Amino acid sequence: MGPAPENTSHNIAEGLSANQILQVGSSGAIYVQQPRAARWSPEPPHMLPGGIGRIVGRHHLLQEMDEAMNAPGSRCCMLWGLAGSGKTTLALAWASSRIANYPDGQFFVDMCAYSGTPRVEPRDALRTFLATLGINRADLPDNEAEWGSIFRAVTAGKRCLVIIDNVGSYDQIRELVPGFGSVLVVTSRRAIPEMIVRHEARVLKLPLLTIEEGVELLAERVGFIRVEREDHSARRIVHLLEGHPLALAIVSAKLAIHPSWTIRDAARGIEAERTPLRFLDDAGLGIEVGRVISWSLDDLDAQTKRILYVASMLPSTEWSVSVLGMVVDEPVRDCDRSLQILCLSSLIDEIGPGRYRFHDIMKAYLSETLSQVLDSSEQEELGRRVRTVYLALSYAADRAIDPNRNPLPLDGELAALTAATGFGIAEALAWFESITPSMTYLIEAARTGRDFAFITRFAWSVNTFLYWRQDVTRTLSIQQEAVDAAVAGDRPMEALSRRGLGRAYADAGQLEPAKQALRASMELDAAHGDDTGLASAQHAMAELALRSGDHREALRWGLRAARESRRSNNSVREARGLYDAARALNELDHHSWAQALGLRSLAMCEDQGNAYGRALALRLLGGVGLRSGDLEEACTWLERAWRVEESLGNVRSVRTMLRQLEDAYGRLGNASAVAEVQRALARLEHYPDPTRSTLVIGTPAT
Repeated sequence: MGPAPENTSHNIAEGLSANQILQVGSSGAIYVQQPRAARWSPEPPHMLPGGIGRIVGRHHLLQEMDEAMNAPGSRCCMLWGLAGSGKTTLALAWASSRIANYPDGQFFVDMCAYSGTPRVEPRDALRTFLATLGINRADLPDNEAEWGSIFRAVTAGKRCLVIIDNVGSYDQIRELVPGFGSVLVVTSRRAIPEMIVRHEARVLKLPLLTIEEGVELLAERVGFIRVEREDHSARRIVHLLEGHPLALAIVSAKLAIHPSWTIRDAARGIEAERTPLRFLDDAGLGIEVGRVISWSLDDLDAQTKRILYVASMLPSTEWSVSVLGMVVDEPVRDCDRSLQILCLSSLIDEIGPGRYRFHDIMKAYLSETLSQVLDSSEQEELGRRVRTVYLALSYAADRAIDPNRNPLPLDGELAALTAATGFGIAEALAWFESITPSMTYLIEAARTGRDFAFITRFAWSVNTFLYWRQDVTRTLSIQQEAVDAAVAGDRPMEALSRRGLGRAYADAGQLEPAKQALRASMELDAAHGDDTGLASAQHAMAELALRSGDHREALRWGLRAARESRRSNNSVREARGLYDAARALNELDHHSWAQALGLRSLAMCEDQGNAYGRALALRLLGGVGLRSGDLEEACTWLERAWRVEESLGNVRSVRTMLRQLEDAYGRLGNASAVAEVQRALARLEHYPDPTRSTLVIGTPAT
């Protein structure tokens, strides 16, 4: 080539052999001058750091890295994930066992994007790479923009490995990409889409370790015999830390420097603290999980960081964008945009359309540092807003399950949120299933904030679902909290709360406390002239009598409840009273009377469109047929009840009725019907879990 024309960029690679192939970059043509005497390193670069032990698990990731590096075209792999998830360890473990595949050199640089120290400039890293090749600063052109082209040229056609660790953006990678034929591994806490678009990189997100992998990591660090001897405690530690590799490594280090500790001691130490970070970051080992996580938040803008911390105030580690949008009072689209940024930064995970989750250790860090972002008044207001949203959604869900239930009066904010929410029965059940593990947390937070009205009303809103779920222990605990809250600061809800407690006692088999709570409720209802509440308590007394085997007493209470409800023009409650009376008559072997009341209850429920009451009446009529020996009629009613309960999503009741039908059809000798019922029972084993519903919970009604 001739000399460079005047007034063009000085794009010259000096000090290279005249026949060296150079890749042409975007800066223009490359001109090669008469070289100086080349000063090459006598040995290929070996820059990989040592000290990487045997990797635990990750075998599928190692295989995917191999596939990426053996594929035609760009040989590039990017590892990304949560802070401390083991990205660097995986990259170096993979590289150290495959050094022979890259005889022309292995390059490594930590760009310090997330380290609490100044970031490494790409030009500085590039100059180091070139220097290891024997190309000193004096051999390089003045225009630093040309250095990346030189690196690509001298690694093209060779078998080199380049690892760029701890990257924050594509700008830190651009100039360090090797030439064609060499391979590149990048690690980062955030996804870098340019790696896919520009380099066809295989992008692998690192999960946390499984229980088995976490136990193996502990065993590698503290000894297999020691861990095998306390396998249960080791598994408990892995569960508490959700398989976080860095956290497990710190626990291992604490056990190693405290040989008198048992693994059970470490597990107790983690459980004793409010969050696991208290135990981990008090190790005195020169590394803190909380500090490592904090570096991931440094690049977030103020609004995105605020969304992250507000999400951490939600009662569970999983939530929907719709719920969060209601809490922060922002459009779902804007809220989801922030959540997508947080996903790309490995701060949260997207687990389905519109659904997200925290890792436990991330939520613990955010809880520890909440006051650094939100002052006490903001926290108090957001806590109140969270409870209001969850109460509004629970009201809406309860209304979907039992639309005929006598509603509670709602204030302006609560009424508006409830009205803006549309639930079908499946969505309502999925909502309640999703918040069931968080119910105690919500009540405790309300008790701390002396929000007694939330406790009493939340207990009321979840009662129907918990009764359907037959979660006796949780129901009793929540109703006890409701009575205490009513006495402490919400007297208008005391009668209703005592009635709920009485029913919970009855479900738990504690009949005498149940009777006392229900009588106290009736006294309060009578004093306030609340006929509807009185009828509800009488219905509960009928159920209590049925449980205790006093069927004549149950008959009296059921008829009283029906009469009281008729007087207050409450057809739904009247039908329920007739249902109770019919159950008692069936137990007393007055089957024709029981059937007559059951048919009347069924007709009233059908007139009112009360699917829940209709299902109860159909089941009762089936039970009358079974007890009276009229198996064909029993099967007819149970078949209808089965379909109604199935439409309501009540799997437990469906399973009970199917077993009754299987027995009844078997006694009738109807083999084909038995086979059909057995197929239906088999299908129930694969019934979709409502907690994994793909619906976005809390979607505003349109």
